[in-house]
Amino acid sequence: MQTNNPAVVRPVAAGLVGVGAGILVGNRLIKTYDWRTHWTIPAPLPAVYDAMTSREALRQWWPSMELTDEDDDDALREGSTVSFRVHQAPEVARLAPPFRIHCVYTDVEPEKRLREVVTGDLTGVLETLFAEDNRGITHVTFDWYVRVTNPALNLIGHVAKSTYRHSHDGVMREGEEGLSSYCARNGISRSSG
Repeated sequence: MQTNNPAVVRPVAAGLVGVGAGILVGNRLIKTYDWRTHWTIPAPLPAVYDAMTSREALRQWWPSMELTDEDDDDALREGSTVSFRVHQAPEVARLAPPFRIHCVYTDVEPEKRLREVVTGDLTGVLETLFAEDNRGITHVTFDWYVRVTNPALNLIGHVAKSTYRHSHDGVMREGEEGLSSYCARNGISRSSG
């Protein structure tokens, strides 16, 4: 039986690539990424921090970071866990399905810093730093220190590193724009007073 259904073809192709990557690449060539992203959000720090540590708010402003857990506790704080299905840029999505990550908030200084241990298709640490300037604009810096554990994603990363960087930048840009719009819609942007 032959099929051209992308819902069938993609997972099968990803699985075959993953097996090939595991055989050919092995653990010695696991791809690692140390990436920094900076956001400038025209809203006060408390509002930005609240929007970034609320499951409900995250669902509203960052569609590429799809929350997949159903925890009754909306607030994300030290000890909280959250799981995401990360939808990548179209050029990567054609090669591999969305990847999954699970984050545990291990070190939290409210309105200053979040540190998360990341597991799943990526493993490592994400540190997020917050600062507000004298104009009431919030600056958020993300430092990702991760390695790829999914063999298919790892292989793609070796042959298409710039594509992955472009995809990462697109997801992060969408987050910055989404959070800025969310704050403006809710009357908490710098321009609202």
